[in-house]
Amino acid sequence: MAKQTGSLTLEGTMGNVIFYKRNGKFYSRSKGSPKKKRLKEGPEFENSRRVSSEFGHASKFAAKLSRSCVGLLNPGRHDGLHGRLTSKMHKVVQSDPVSVYGCRRLRFGDLDLMKGFDFEATSLKSLIANLPAVDYQGQIVQVDFNKIGGMDKKTTPGGATHYRVDLLWCRLHEVNEKVGYQEYQGNILDLDDSLDLNGIKEMDLGSALQEEEVLFLVMGIVFLQEVNGKMNELAGKRAVGVLEVLKR
Repeated sequence: MAKQTGSLTLEGTMGNVIFYKRNGKFYSRSKGSPKKKRLKEGPEFENSRRVSSEFGHASKFAAKLSRSCVGLLNPGRHDGLHGRLTSKMHKVVQSDPVSVYGCRRLRFGDLDLMKGFDFEATSLKSLIANLPAVDYQGQIVQVDFNKIGGMDKKTTPGGATHYRVDLLWCRLHEVNEKVGYQEYQGNILDLDDSLDLNGIKEMDLGSALQEEEVLFLVMGIVFLQEVNGKMNELAGKRAVGVLEVLKR
């Protein structure tokens, strides 16, 4: 509500603004927002409902994925992460070519759009030239670090003497909304050591993927500093990104 000033006062409606008199004084306000029933059922809001439904679906699963990855991420707040992840997932949902608009889903979209998404400020691709290859057979996922090479010394954080590669799989069920995940912590390697020393990491999903599931494979690099024989993590220097996204 705003008070009208000046010599000219109005009563009535102009565009989206209502002018009125109360207790001898003149005011103006914008029209109220549509009632909930109109938003839910009105044909004029059908497109808005479709957009809201798909965006909400993306937001829900972005939250589930980010919560599953907490163990890989830098400790502390991650302002903006949910919004970035939701935006990326929404693009995957929008790329679904088979479902009706308003009911499009992740598993039918272009899952390659998620590959390379970085959870942290430091990008995985800025540290290593090539990401490890992924092979999926039945309930077993293999991540092959052979022929990856070493870390790019120009982009590794100052003070780092060692590093560790962690992995995680997260399976999201788009129908019953169940979530399953497991984290794998790697061995500590000297900063000069090639990532090839990680060999082939095998992860057991427990069971084969269902048709309604999407599997996210996430990789994290933790940097450490050796001081008097003790390993201390460099705070806030982790790099975490999506390696691969798979479905049945």
